[in-house]
Amino acid sequence: MKNVNNFTKIILTSVMISFTAVGFAQDKKEEKKEEKQIERPATVGHSTTDSFVDSAFDVYEKNQELTKKLGDIKNHAGEVKSIKADLEAQQIDVTTLLQKSDDVLKDAKTITPKTNSMKAVKAVSQATKALNATKDALPAQIEQIKTQTAE
Repeated sequence: MKNVNNFTKIILTSVMISFTAVGFAQDKKEEKKEEKQIERPATVGHSTTDSFVDSAFDVYEKNQELTKKLGDIKNHAGEVKSIKADLEAQQIDVTTLLQKSDDVLKDAKTITPKTNSMKAVKAVSQATKALNATKDALPAQIEQIKTQTAE
């Protein structure tokens, strides 16, 4: 009977440790997801590609700054109108840049040598990913501004 009690304690302890470890891993995974930012790639030496990537990441990084301000809106209450104007301008910029992305990508694929082309294609893909992340964030950000101005 004593062995069964010890065995039960060992099993229960193992189960508790497993649940704790799984919960901790999920918390870390959620933290990583929230923190993960898209990195601006290095210039590739192709003016069309570099210009597109710079424009896309300028919009993305500005949006990240606005996200921080919205998260601390009490300290940025006087900036609500300018933040709203910035977000609305970003909607236009994102739409315009996303419309150009296919043409820039096609152009990047024609660069020689092939290694430079591959770098350019990767940079355009990163820029498009940043634009899509910004496009996805904008509706909630604008809604948050509307909520703030309504209060």
